[in-house]
Amino acid sequence: MHMWGLTACFFWATFPPEYLRTLREENIEELQKHPLVTLYHSEPRHLLISSERDEFINEFMCVVRCITSGFGNIGFLRRNPKSPIHHQGEA
Repeated sequence: MHMWGLTACFFWATFPPEYLRTLREENIEELQKHPLVTLYHSEPRHLLISSERDEFINEFMCVVRCITSGFGNIGFLRRNPKSPIHHQGEA
């Protein structure tokens, strides 16, 4: 999430496995050999306009629900039986 003044939006990227492997196992300078990662963002929302603020809050809650249900593949919060924080049941 990025906020500037009274405007906010979400940023995200998809990292190829090779990129993450290089980041984890090699020197950071080796990343220059990989293609650039595309950074995406949602539509900026002005937080003083009630309809845009409602859309932003809805988007934010969708992100939170995705992460807490284990579908975000973020660290220990992902759906994996071997994770210390394993989610069971339907989301």
